[in-house]
Formats: sequence, structure tokens, C-alpha cells
Amino acid sequence: MNWQNQTARLEIRTQMNIQNYLTRVSVFCSLFIWTGGALTTGASEITNSIGQRLTLIPAGEFTMGSPRDYAQAMTARVKYEWYRDSAPSEWPQRRIRISKPFHFGTHEVTLGQFRQFVTASGYVTDAERDRKGGGGRKDGKWIEQSPEFNWRQMGYERAEDEPVVNVSWNDTLAFCAWLSKKEGAKYRLPTEAEWEYACRAGTTSPAFWGEEDIQRKEFAWSSDNSGGWPRIVGQLKPNAWGLHDILGNVYEYCADGWSTNIAAALGKSGAVKLTDPIVPTDDEIVVRSTSWGTNPLHCRSAFRGSAGRTHRNHRDGFRVVRESSGQ
Repeated sequence: MNWQNQTARLEIRTQMNIQNYLTRVSVFCSLFIWTGGALTTGASEITNSIGQRLTLIPAGEFTMGSPRDYAQAMTARVKYEWYRDSAPSEWPQRRIRISKPFHFGTHEVTLGQFRQFVTASGYVTDAERDRKGGGGRKDGKWIEQSPEFNWRQMGYERAEDEPVVNVSWNDTLAFCAWLSKKEGAKYRLPTEAEWEYACRAGTTSPAFWGEEDIQRKEFAWSSDNSGGWPRIVGQLKPNAWGLHDILGNVYEYCADGWSTNIAAALGKSGAVKLTDPIVPTDDEIVVRSTSWGTNPLHCRSAFRGSAGRTHRNHRDGFRVVRESSGQ
């Protein structure tokens, strides 16, 4: 009897193991086909030819923005003049549908990756072209703009795996165009909706780690814990979808034009749900995330700001989207 029971249990375990194996193979093969055979580090992450890791973000829905009372409270707490329109623009909240999965940079684009682009293409950034430069450090202080500073030179020794900064929105588009041609796949900046969706990773709290500020230092570099410098990517914990530094380290450019109300800008102010929204670009574009030198109160999934097309400084960088096959 015991022998029969043991045999039955062994058969059940064997069947379960076979079923689990076949399920894993099926999922892997589906993802392999879906990503064009580019899987190199696991089913949910790919690595491209310049060493960028990109994490798979599923399609889905989420509520974008902040509740009105929270946005008003943040306006009262942060007194910067430039922030006057930012927090109020987080409201009204709107329901967003992201209709297709995509791969998103696991980290921000690094100095070394941007250097590969410039070396291969001979590209000259806006900071170098107009000879006005960008931000850097001199005599122990950060300077917002000087001709001597650009993405190459910032007045101190930098690591190749720090995020690249002193790049403009125009520069990021050139990088994406070059990488798309090199990889034979569509690379671009994220839409603002994609960025917040990926940042939240299924959460609804102000920051993806929850309500408690005490956890922030485990996930985000800000003026509260950075030591006053940009930091090497990937040193802190990722969000639930595996994205490092999605809040903190450097601000990140998006593909959208700046608007204080996405639905109204799209002519859909009464829409119950928006699918894959993107506000057409104008002179001002959207910037998301937070930086190593910024007030930690900005470490929120809904925080947003704006910048000009040629804007650049030592706090702003970017990460990229790689579209899936057929997108």
C-alpha cells in the first residue's frame, strides 16, 4: 500500500514537473519570438549591442497623476518658482491604457553608451555646437552653464557607467535614431504615460515604494543621500518591474510636449480613458523623475516638469524604449 502511494505521488510530481517545464518553454519561446530572438539575460530582459539592458514592461492600465488634494499640498510644500505649474498639473487624474508591451531601459543611458554613439557617428551635441556649454563643477561648486562643460567634460573624474548628462532633448533623439539603425529595431524616448506607468509598476502610492519617506533612500538618489554627485547606475534597489533609478539620479526626458492637462491637450478632456496618449511636441517638452541634486519631495511617480528642446545641465539625462516587433 505504501509502495503504491509512493508510486502515485512520484507520478504526480513527474507530471507536474513536465507541465511546469513545458509552460516555461512555452513562455520563453513566445518571448523569444516577440523580442526578435534578442533574449540574452532572461525572459524579461534583453541586452543590446552597446551593452544596454532593457526590461520588459507589460501592457496594462493605470491611473496617471495625483489626487487634487495631494497635488495642492505639494504645491504648498515646494516653493520653487519653476514648480508653480508642475504639481497642479498632476491633477486631474486620468485612466490610461498602455496597449502594447515594450522594453524599457533598466538603467538610464550611461556616459559610456553615449560615447559609443558619438564615436561611431561623429555627432556634436547642442552644448558643443552653440558653444554655450552645460553644467559642471569648478572650485568646489556646481555651475549651471559654462562653455567649458559638456557631456565629455564636467570638471571632475567620471565613471563610464554614470548616467550621461549635459545632453539636450535634440541630442537624445539623435541617439535613438542612431541606435535604431544600428540595432534594426525602433528605439525612442518613452511617452510620459509610458514613463509613469513603468515607474509605478502597478502601485498607486505617491512613490512606488509606498507612503513612508524612510524607504526612499533604498531606491532613489536625491539631495538627501547622493553626496552631491551623479551616481553610478543600478546601485540602489529597483522597482517591482526591475527598473533601477527610475526615480532619482537624473531627470529623464520624455517624448511629449509639455501641457498642464494631457486630456485637454489631446482634445479629449471628457474622456473616461485614454489609450497610448502622447502630447505633440512644441517648444517645451516633459521631464520626469528626480535628480541627485533635487529636493527629495520630488521623488514621486507623478512628479513632472518641463524643459526646452536645447536645454541641458548636470542633472538631466534619459532612458530609452525599444518597441516590440510589430509595434
